[in-house]
Amino acid sequence: NAIRAVHAAGFRMAILSNELDLFYGADFRRRLPLLGLFDLIVDATYTGILKPDPRAYAFVTEALGLAAGACVFVDDQQRNVDGGCAAGMRTVHFDVARPAHSYAEALGHFGLVPVA
Repeated sequence: NAIRAVHAAGFRMAILSNELDLFYGADFRRRLPLLGLFDLIVDATYTGILKPDPRAYAFVTEALGLAAGACVFVDDQQRNVDGGCAAGMRTVHFDVARPAHSYAEALGHFGLVPVA
């Protein structure tokens, strides 16, 4: 619901993954229609640059034509969140044990409220 809410509000979204296709297989993207809501997918399977390398985050900001400060980076790995912060992005450490809290925090960065 959070991804759909951000998309419906007109925000541009991207995925920055260390190994999306390597881990799930290239056909995974076709099997998960939700990925179609994203404007950009940057996958280190192809770039060879893993988070938290600052160049990984720069791929996203440059491709979207956005300043890092205009981006909200969400990740469940603290080292990747730290990398996003170091790149100048607003960040959310996604707590898999408290997903509702993490979704609400992320939505708050967009001025949106979670829908139950």
